[in-house]
Amino acid sequence: MNGVVTAPAPWGERKSWRDRDGEISFIEWADESNADCPTLHFAHANGFNGLTYRQLLSPLAKDFCIRAWDARGHGLTSLPADPANLRNWYVYRDDLIRFIEGWAEETGGPVMLAGHSMGGALSVMAAAERPDLVRGLLLIDPVLIPNHQRRLIGLAQKLGIGGSNGFALARGAEKRRAEFPDAETVLRAYTGRGAFRTWPQEVIADYIEGGTVARDDGTLELACKPAWEAASFRAQGHDSISPIAQLKAPFTLIYAGPGSTCRAPSPALMAAHDPQATILRIGRASHFIPMEFPETIRREMLDLQARIAAG
Repeated sequence: MNGVVTAPAPWGERKSWRDRDGEISFIEWADESNADCPTLHFAHANGFNGLTYRQLLSPLAKDFCIRAWDARGHGLTSLPADPANLRNWYVYRDDLIRFIEGWAEETGGPVMLAGHSMGGALSVMAAAERPDLVRGLLLIDPVLIPNHQRRLIGLAQKLGIGGSNGFALARGAEKRRAEFPDAETVLRAYTGRGAFRTWPQEVIADYIEGGTVARDDGTLELACKPAWEAASFRAQGHDSISPIAQLKAPFTLIYAGPGSTCRAPSPALMAAHDPQATILRIGRASHFIPMEFPETIRREMLDLQARIAAG
C-alpha cells in the first residue's frame, strides 16, 4: 500500500500497487499535462484482464486519467488465489475498495467506476460499501443475479445437478486449454471462435498480451488459471442486488439483449432507484458489448462525466 512501481507498455503504462498480501497490477493512461483530469477505473470480466480493454479505453486518455486493474487471480496481479477458498465475490470487492481508496488518497477525490460483467457487479458492490470513494458508475452488462436464482444455483451445485462440479460456464472454464507454444497459436485458436467470435482481432491480441505469462522454455500459459476462473463462476455466495438500493452516485447501465447477465428485475430496480440514470439496452449486443460497441460505451462515459460535472 505504500508505492507504485512502473514498467513501460505501449498505449499506457503497466504499473503495480502494493497491497497487503501481494501486488495489484494495472494499466494506466494518464496525461501529465492534464493533472486535474477526472479519474476512471475499469474492472474487467471474469477470466479477462485490464489490457483486454485497451482498444476501448485508449481513446479516452485525453478525457480521463484511467486505471484498469487485473483482479486477484487474473493477469499479472500477485494476490493469493486459491480456488478452494473462493465462495463469493466479496474478496474482489474488498480488493477493489482498497485499490480505489489508495488512488483517491493520491488524487484527493473520488473515482468513477466502470466495469464489465463481473467487474460491473464489483463496482456496484464497492460503491454501495464505500460511497465516499465513488463519484459515478458506468456498468456494462454487470452480473446482477436475483438472490433466489443464486440460491437455486448453489443448491444445484451441492446436489451435482447439471454435472458433478456445477454449471456450464464453470465446467467450460475448467476445460479451457491453458498452455500454448506461442502467442500466434493462441490468436489462431481464439479468432472467430466461441466467446471470441465477435471480437476484433486486435482486442483478442490485447487479451492474450495481458492474460498470458511466459515460461522459462518460452511457451505461454494463461495467467488466470482455469480452476480460478471456474471457481469465480461458481462463487455466488454474495449479494449484488441489495447494494443497488444503497447507490449514491449517478450511474449509467448498458446491458445486452438475449443472454444478458444483468437479469430482471435488475434494470428496473436501477431505473426506479435513480430516475435520472441512463438505462440502455442494446438488443443486438451479446454479453461482450465492450468489444462490439466500443463507441457507444465511450460516448456514455463522456455523457456520464458531463452529468457528474454539472452536479
